[in-house]
Amino acid sequence: MASRTEQPQRRRGRAPLSSQKRQARAERILDAAVRLIERWGYDKTTIDDIAREAGVAKGTIYQHWRTREDLFMSVIMREALTVIEALQQHLISTADSFSFHTLFPYAFVLYQQRPLVRALLMHDTSLLGAMAQHDYLQSNSISRRKVLFSHAILEHMQAEGMLRADLSIVRLEYMLAALFMGYMTLDPLFPEDERLPIEQQAQDLGEAIRLALESPQPLPAERRRRLAYALNEHIASFVTAIRAYLEQYIPGISGGNNHDKPDSSQRPDEVLRSQPRHPRSDL
Repeated sequence: MASRTEQPQRRRGRAPLSSQKRQARAERILDAAVRLIERWGYDKTTIDDIAREAGVAKGTIYQHWRTREDLFMSVIMREALTVIEALQQHLISTADSFSFHTLFPYAFVLYQQRPLVRALLMHDTSLLGAMAQHDYLQSNSISRRKVLFSHAILEHMQAEGMLRADLSIVRLEYMLAALFMGYMTLDPLFPEDERLPIEQQAQDLGEAIRLALESPQPLPAERRRRLAYALNEHIASFVTAIRAYLEQYIPGISGGNNHDKPDSSQRPDEVLRSQPRHPRSDL
């Protein structure tokens, strides 16, 4: 009888990827999807295209995402997460001088640098294509939560004396949206050689917000810092929700902080839908 060492070894399948390598592979696939969707749009981008761009087999993509739609939603969510976390860092680093007229120009530049997030804001079907009708991007979605979220933030900023007290919250919302969205859509109206640089547009947007919306009375640094940190805490709820969504496809993306991890009793889509609604005040 042959000894144990002399017995032929059984063929073994490929060892499963570590969580770090699996996450890195998923991120590489998402990076490839971003490049192709920005180039061709959602409707013309196929799983085969993404697999070639990422250097993986088509079946590998389906090990992470069940459908093309699931993959694209992860692309959107990760792009949004990048913008939101950059806003958080900006808030903390400029807390002593926080104001609306400096925050929104920074956000404006971030949106310009992330075409898919900009398309989400503008409901741009040339990039989003059929995905623009996805349930997550409709009225009961995280996008709608952003509108409801802005109402509560404006109310807080007005109560603290940063924004004009003579305007209702709804008027503040409309004026802020008109200024921000106006600058987001202006470029196509001008010949290319007459368009202002993005940085100049951001600076002018900030000045328009300051003159139109902010209280003429300057706030002390301590109050500005308190408002910046309060806004950061509100934004953190979106970070938690988006990370919860991505966690089902990219395990480990939620990081090591327990407060950032999703409630295991809720599915990720339920976390997105369960962000608190803020009641609207009378006009």
